[in-house]
Amino acid sequence: MLDTEFTKAQPEYVTVSLTDYGVIRLTGPQTDEFLQGQLTCDIKQLTDRNWLYAAHCDNKGKAMSTLFVTRFADSVLLLSHKDAIAASLAQLQKFGVFSKTDIVDASEQLSLYGVFGTAAPARLAEWLEQPLNVDESQAVTKVADGVTLTLGSHPDQYLLITERDNFPTNAPMDAWNALEIERGRPTLISGTLLEYVPQMLNVQALHGISFTKGCYIGQETIARMKYLGKQKRALFRLVGQGPSVNAGATLEQQLGDNWRRAGTVINAVSRADNQLDLLAVLPSDIEADTKLRVKDDDASLLEIYPLPYNLDES
Repeated sequence: MLDTEFTKAQPEYVTVSLTDYGVIRLTGPQTDEFLQGQLTCDIKQLTDRNWLYAAHCDNKGKAMSTLFVTRFADSVLLLSHKDAIAASLAQLQKFGVFSKTDIVDASEQLSLYGVFGTAAPARLAEWLEQPLNVDESQAVTKVADGVTLTLGSHPDQYLLITERDNFPTNAPMDAWNALEIERGRPTLISGTLLEYVPQMLNVQALHGISFTKGCYIGQETIARMKYLGKQKRALFRLVGQGPSVNAGATLEQQLGDNWRRAGTVINAVSRADNQLDLLAVLPSDIEADTKLRVKDDDASLLEIYPLPYNLDES
């Protein structure tokens, strides 16, 4: 399943139950206004037919989550790994007492599934019993009991959020995680929360930061990093030999005959025995041919792979 990169050799049909993901649901007349002061994206750009990518930060500008943001019925949903959802929920509920918005963990009421491959559009449309919305690059398809987010092409990739729990699956979570790594789209989990300003996670290159919308929590640090050129780290994709690693693991770079700390793993999958594919935060000026390894592992060797976007996008 993971021997070939999905973006290079498109699979026919892969479906995954995203049991590691959770949902925050916000409902009420001041929901949009409240989220505008919390998230890095511009909530004014969120319609019923598109989704947004965003980070949620503390007052120091450190991200506790990277999120998919979408509307569902009369609510706004925030979707991410359950570790990040728990962190964001605590801050949202803390500040939400001052707004007319109801903030709940809806992970038990809504099921999340990842779907991708050449047959995905037709099979998903059949299950939803209606055509998929193709009018937007970040399109949302609405049905009575859920929404489907179009997350990418080549392969076509979708995130299904539904009140039903009977969507058929055929692959483990690692298949979804591997595709997200190929997309260069980070998911924060325990070990990486509140460590990085969103630009260090390439959130701006994924169109998840508005630099024109006004104030929100962490905005001062994020703006300073953009306009004063203080960004010294960024997210990179690495591929090569190495043992299984967890988020938060340390990577080293070769300097002459020595190895020195280079950065930190954000997400990783093992595609085969001793074959790693991962996203890591490294110095933004690191040379593309730099040799890297898992800390203290002489047998590991990782190389920087190109990302599917430009880091200077914003």
